Amino acid sequence: METNKMKYVIGVDIGGTHLRVGAVTPDKELHFFEKKKIADILDNLHPVESLIQFLDGFIQANLGNSDVLGIGMGFPSVVSKDKKRVLATTNLNINDINIADPIQEYFRVPVVIENDVNHLLHYEISQRSVLNDEIILGFYIGTGFGNSIYINNRFLDGKNGAAGELGHIPVLGDEAVCQCGNTGCIETYASGKTLVLLHQEYFSDVPFEDVFTKYANSEHIVKFIKSLAVPIATEINIFDPHLVMIGGGVVGMKDFPKRQLENEIIRYCRKPYPANGLVIEYAEDTNAAGVLGAATNLYDNYIGKSISTR
Repeated sequence: METNKMKYVIGVDIGGTHLRVGAVTPDKELHFFEKKKIADILDNLHPVESLIQFLDGFIQANLGNSDVLGIGMGFPSVVSKDKKRVLATTNLNINDINIADPIQEYFRVPVVIENDVNHLLHYEISQRSVLNDEIILGFYIGTGFGNSIYINNRFLDGKNGAAGELGHIPVLGDEAVCQCGNTGCIETYASGKTLVLLHQEYFSDVPFEDVFTKYANSEHIVKFIKSLAVPIATEINIFDPHLVMIGGGVVGMKDFPKRQLENEIIRYCRKPYPANGLVIEYAEDTNAAGVLGAATNLYDNYIGKSISTR
């Protein structure tokens, strides 16, 4: 009977606002998906212990330990090259902590952590036929401004794991203080946090989710869209990508002005190239992309070859 039990990898997607979790089969089918407020799960004083407690409850309620092949986790953070430590997190109090080893020791299965937007882009890549030499750029506007760079069949993570921190590129003449500790970061005026502040100050007469429906043409939203487009175009000018993928909670909001954003991106891209023939696509509007990406990354790059799907 044991040999007939279902096998799963646990995928965990931790954002600045929500935690999403699910169990994914070797055939990439998602089961037992849950979405929780991160504030209800994460204890800032004991982050690893609180994550273990949550995962233990999820596994016991849905699977049983013997079903779990591994745990893939995405964080909105700079992650170490060995995929074990969260080095720095802007929107959560998780800094310089070994996440993977304690969780692996507790559950006795492989545990790998990664930047959350790499998991989001990994999921999108898994849905497409991508050649080994293609360059794909991912931009995810959620609580912050997430960026992922896929080049030569792998994600670019840099010397320390800190590559792709586009949201923390400083802008001349802007001295707004960012949660990362620097001033003038792109994320201080191009992020979900910024949109929340704009809603509070200028658009409080409508629910937050209706901001783009009613005010897409207001000067404040037009400026906000431009603020998103400029850093995206900047990176496009650097890499000349085959594909640009845009997603995140802000972009997924009702009536988000995609055409307006695309026009602004093209406006700031160098002519004739990479502007001509630029391919922009939008991430699948699903709560589960980060969970599927976390599990798929673990299957594809760490344990997949050793798993029998029988």
